[in-house]
Amino acid sequence: MDLSRPGHRAHRRAAAFLAMTATLTTIAVTTTAQPAGALSRTVPSDTVNVDHSYAKTPRMILRSESWNRTTAASMKKTADDAAATGLAGAGWNTVSFDDTWAVRADCTDWDANATVVPNCTNGRDTTTGNLIPSPIKYPNGLKDVGDYLHSKGLFFGVYTSGGKYMCDSGGRSTASPGSYDHFDQDFRFFASVGADYVKVDYCGEPNTTNKSGYTILDTDAEIDTAIESARRAATAINAIKTDADPSKRRSIVMNLSAPAYANWKNDTYNTPLFQRMLNSIVPAGQAYRIGGDVGGTSWAGAVSLVDMVEQLRPYGKQGHFLDADRLYFDDTTLTTDNKLGGYVMWAMQNSHMVAMIRNNSNFSGAISSTQAALMNKPDLIAVGQDSLATPAKRVAQGSGYDVFARPLSNGDYAVAIMNRSATAPVTATTSGSVVGTAAKAFTLTSIVGPDITSVDASGNFSVTVPAGTAVMYRLKAANTAAYSGWNFGLNGSTARNATAITDGDAPTAGSWDASGSTLSSDRLANYSQLPDGTAIGVKAGQAVTAGGVNYTWPNTTSGQFDSVKPVGQTIDYSYTGSAVNFLGASGIGEAGGTIRLNYTDGTSSTATWGFPSWSCASAPTYPATVAFKVFGRNGTSGLENTGTGYCLYTRSVPITAGKTLASITLPNAPNVRVFAIKAT
Repeated sequence: MDLSRPGHRAHRRAAAFLAMTATLTTIAVTTTAQPAGALSRTVPSDTVNVDHSYAKTPRMILRSESWNRTTAASMKKTADDAAATGLAGAGWNTVSFDDTWAVRADCTDWDANATVVPNCTNGRDTTTGNLIPSPIKYPNGLKDVGDYLHSKGLFFGVYTSGGKYMCDSGGRSTASPGSYDHFDQDFRFFASVGADYVKVDYCGEPNTTNKSGYTILDTDAEIDTAIESARRAATAINAIKTDADPSKRRSIVMNLSAPAYANWKNDTYNTPLFQRMLNSIVPAGQAYRIGGDVGGTSWAGAVSLVDMVEQLRPYGKQGHFLDADRLYFDDTTLTTDNKLGGYVMWAMQNSHMVAMIRNNSNFSGAISSTQAALMNKPDLIAVGQDSLATPAKRVAQGSGYDVFARPLSNGDYAVAIMNRSATAPVTATTSGSVVGTAAKAFTLTSIVGPDITSVDASGNFSVTVPAGTAVMYRLKAANTAAYSGWNFGLNGSTARNATAITDGDAPTAGSWDASGSTLSSDRLANYSQLPDGTAIGVKAGQAVTAGGVNYTWPNTTSGQFDSVKPVGQTIDYSYTGSAVNFLGASGIGEAGGTIRLNYTDGTSSTATWGFPSWSCASAPTYPATVAFKVFGRNGTSGLENTGTGYCLYTRSVPITAGKTLASITLPNAPNVRVFAIKAT
């Protein structure tokens, strides 16, 4: 098949393995003029933003049988087995169908005789205008399936095309109708049958006359139309979620597939055309397919997909998930290690997950015990479903292997080491500092792979990774561990262990106070002011001067550690001077304790240290000086209290004259967050 020719669809059997604040004395604050940005991606004028908080973590979807074999019966059997095997409880809780579920545009069904369906015009119900479920596959309609899945505690996934037609014609001249000119109609129909998730494919591209198949999107006109399709889809989703009639409201997670057709061979994702498309489509859905159906069931295919997702990771965060291709748990040509390796990397990279359930003997939708055992990995799933939802970063590469790390919501790190070879094992060596933590004492718990029992005094450890796979560990620092290097420069501090700043469209990718509220990156950048009322912009990586002390605001993005939570840890900090200065606040009342400054001669000094509440309340025990206020914050449902000021403070601790600072031991004050530190 010539993929360069418009109007042809790659075989769906194509298999790239999933590859994968206080009564206070106010002080002057200034910010330096330098390029810097808030954490949030601006929504371009040519798109529509949906509610990303509804899908805080990636969906884990069970595709019942291959696209042309799915039936109501197979969907119900998959649901039964998902509940019985424990997969549903583990997180695999959405059962979906794909193409060929609806009557074709010529009003024929999917049986061998292509039976003509009555009361049908152009593939739609003559009376209602709705798409018509195949009578032979869904004899009782879609609501029957949706109700059954919901009775099992599962979510219902459906499918449409964002073009004018769906993809597969089944050998006839036309496929089923698409939704390009019917999004409101079709999505209201999906809502009425109980849909919780919709995959929006992109066949029948509106600039062509093709009535099936895909078009390679390689022109500005085609990209513009794809963006318009996403606008229409997002507008329809938003209208249903906010319908004037409460009984008709429904939240539906949407996966937009149009980007796949602008990167069908997985080789144009770094082009301006593709990235212009992503910039506009990402706000319009909660997930988005970024590449084509990849041919070849090989570990090399998995590695190439991991590399692609790594390059596109800036587009991923809580509520915004990359979808490179499905996991191939059902493919018998791949080794168990191959399958597990892909599963590891999709969880690490915070990817949208789809697993096909395929019973090749009778297409029943039954889940085999082998596949269920392979997929039911609670510790791995916990990483993929972690609430910070930040995609893993490739932090190191060695000879034949890559090291990936991602912060987790409880302060741990997930670590994966991927063997790039399909034929030979590799021994990889890395360290806690490479992973991202400066903790000198930590444990590594195996999730997938051999136990690691030896970590040297410098935090180095090694593991042998089998061919064609990846291993995964959870790194946990000891509660009172010493940390090397407290530096809040542009590269951040590896002593950070908490997330207290979030984006407006990812409001729960962090937590500070008892209700899960956080500072808003958007409000910090655009609605902050000095104590005298002068407006300032507090942006990622920007220098902030408070009382003559030059701090650097955390240069982090959504879901990353941006602050230090004091839990009694000691952090190296080698400086001479008269004082060490901190920029921070407490999330729940005033909080603090005794801080100890440790000197190079073995002596130390102590002081009362802490911060008032970010609510700007008085603090008799731990008073501090307001540095600036930010109006509004993020609650668990998004932006709130925009007329309320939240205070950040600065306070100093004296360094004993003639002494050189070696480290700082913080008190156990977990409600505090320290965003910057500077010795003067």
